[in-house]
Amino acid sequence: MFINLSDSEQKELQTLVNHLLSVNFIVKEIDKAGYYMAKRHKEKLEQFFRFLGWKFVFDERLEVVLVKSSKGQHQRSLTRDESIWLLILRLIYQEKREGISLANFPMVTLYEIKRKYETFRLPELQKTKLRDFVRLCIHFQLLEPLDSDWHSEDCRFRLFHTWVYMVEAESLEKVSLKIDRYVTDKMEESADEVAEKTEAR
Repeated sequence: MFINLSDSEQKELQTLVNHLLSVNFIVKEIDKAGYYMAKRHKEKLEQFFRFLGWKFVFDERLEVVLVKSSKGQHQRSLTRDESIWLLILRLIYQEKREGISLANFPMVTLYEIKRKYETFRLPELQKTKLRDFVRLCIHFQLLEPLDSDWHSEDCRFRLFHTWVYMVEAESLEKVSLKIDRYVTDKMEESADEVAEKTEAR
């Protein structure tokens, strides 16, 4: 499939494929070279990933490249807190995306994220977890911190359009319901733990 390419192009494409298998996303804003390489070899990549049983998507409108497995292979297992963080930011992305062109990326501050947590009666973000959550989003090309101090409430984050695919949702209401479900489950678990401790005394 790639035998007509030069050695250097084959190596670059190999790097691109390994990146997509590892991270799933390429954002033009972050990796222009990778984005345009995917565009040049779009048909070959579609065939290659189809052979693997994966779907290759080149979204020129959102300027995003992604691959995903129809059988859910290579999916990362997320903790409940990671899932809540992603849902909260997906909700913020959708709210802020309304009214701005696709050429721009929604911006959010840590203060706004914390207020959204409060809206859903979620516990305050711990510093260590916050750092891990931000790194998770950077790894998957979901956001970019614009300030060095991630713990400052004034810290700004640029949200990329990969959120559309990372957490697919037909409406804001569905995202909100998912968050509420996580909160309810957590409260029920906490109540069960208290009951177990009380019975053990």
